[in-house]
Amino acid sequence: MATLKEVALRAQVSTATVSKVLSNTPYVSEETRARVLRAVAELGYVPNLAARALSKGRTYIIGVVFPYNYDHLFADPLITTILEGIETVCTEQGYNVLIVTPRAPVIESAQYQRLAQSGYLDGLITIETLPDTPASTIPEQLGYPWVALGYRSALGNLNTIQSDDFAGAKEIAAYLIGLGHRHMGIITVEETDLAAAARRMSGYRSAFENAALNFDQVPCERGSFSVESGYQAADKLLARTPHPTAILCLNDRMAIGAIQRVWAAGLQVPQDISVVGFDDIPSAAYFAPALTTVRQHAEEMGERAAQMLFEIIGQRASDNRRGTTQTPSGFKPIVFPSELVIRSSAAPPPGRSLESLRR
Repeated sequence: MATLKEVALRAQVSTATVSKVLSNTPYVSEETRARVLRAVAELGYVPNLAARALSKGRTYIIGVVFPYNYDHLFADPLITTILEGIETVCTEQGYNVLIVTPRAPVIESAQYQRLAQSGYLDGLITIETLPDTPASTIPEQLGYPWVALGYRSALGNLNTIQSDDFAGAKEIAAYLIGLGHRHMGIITVEETDLAAAARRMSGYRSAFENAALNFDQVPCERGSFSVESGYQAADKLLARTPHPTAILCLNDRMAIGAIQRVWAAGLQVPQDISVVGFDDIPSAAYFAPALTTVRQHAEEMGERAAQMLFEIIGQRASDNRRGTTQTPSGFKPIVFPSELVIRSSAAPPPGRSLESLRR
């Protein structure tokens, strides 16, 4: 990466003059300004905003990178809850949060690369939701402190905060099987190569196979995590003869959409069809019927990610003060357990009761 001094040499001016041009200071001739800007373009120089703005070497800004390839990022309560946890810890530390939303493929995002190269951040938390190159690759290459929320990172699975999607999905599928359901449907997503989606589907499969049920014959329809897509996917499942007695949904918003479609068909939940979700978003407990789901401890995960990032930042600052080699930033994966939350959207299939199942 080009330096301020290299730009000055190329433009045949002082570094102070380069700084004046970049900060749009007056009293610089147009000819000199043009020469400096030409040198900046030729060398691909990116101003280090942190170095220019701070004397203590800190910007007190943490970047939170939410890469995505669909249009529902800011409509997802789970993402909002994660961000709340991150923001809580950052505020306690006197830091601001900058949200970065590069489109896929993240590694090719010019906006993300420019921000990372600017030196304007003290560290980053990356949300690793996509199957392509991890978003944490760029901060790792540039030497930033970083932490990843997800199953993988630029260091394999190091520096990651994870939720146990597999165990949660297995438990909720086993719960429906235990209620007596044998003819179920699944609302999954188009992006089944997403790590969380793949693990939830694997958890469903494990529960079915443990009960000697053929998972490959279970009808699946695809949504896009949204309420509307859950409604449309449930419409296709209800068109089957016979329709499922229970619907497993890969997230709560699709489950809410599925319940709305069941109502529109003149059926009741859970008397005619059980519907379950995943995530335990805030509205899940207050929807009618209250949603049986799998709780992810999203806020706590966000808090832990921020806490681990500040530990890395602190350790690096300590190493720099002592003049020692920087401590490696990798820590082993931290896995948050999932939790089955039983509410009122699931019941035995029509014609069955809990008492008959016990007998």
